[in-house]
Amino acid sequence: MKHLYSLLLLFVITSCTQDQSDFETQNDIKFQIASEQFVTKSGSFLGEPCKSTDLIAGQNIVAGTVDVYLDGSNISIVYTTNGGWSMEETHMSIGNCTGDIPTTGSGNPKVGHFEYSANHSAGTTVVTYTADASTLPLETCFAAHAVVTNNSGQNETAWGAGIGFPGRSWATYVELDMSSCTANDRDPRDPGTDR
Repeated sequence: MKHLYSLLLLFVITSCTQDQSDFETQNDIKFQIASEQFVTKSGSFLGEPCKSTDLIAGQNIVAGTVDVYLDGSNISIVYTTNGGWSMEETHMSIGNCTGDIPTTGSGNPKVGHFEYSANHSAGTTVVTYTADASTLPLETCFAAHAVVTNNSGQNETAWGAGIGFPGRSWATYVELDMSSCTANDRDPRDPGTDR
């Protein structure tokens, strides 16, 4: 009988352990967040983004852009507001396109569960999320969310324009083909000049 209990206990213990790789997700990607002018690690400006989309506030107001840059093995997702808009908060989720972005059962995004978020000081117009791109799948999706305010005090939620989530909200996510991203040496502040 003692052996039977021992075998049963051993079975229960081994059946409850899981391989660590079962828990490895896109959360292993470590983004650095900066609220300042965007430069590469080497201190130079990047050229044209490999992906650019509007930052849409309140469903129909273009409040800025969300641009994706690749600098060697680093990916940077840059939120930039314009037209008198600034950012109070940003939130981002990134990973494969088949379910890494947290959503409710009905398909609406769960912004509070996005892996990356930051609060920003008043007047912030540029926020950069930077990480090692080598851990991202070739077909990557990201949801870029922000809380924006204009000069007259109007406060809106904003999304990087893209594909609508299947839920009933107007929230969107962006598809990104990592193989199409390449770095170049153009300064985005001076679109007519190559370096």
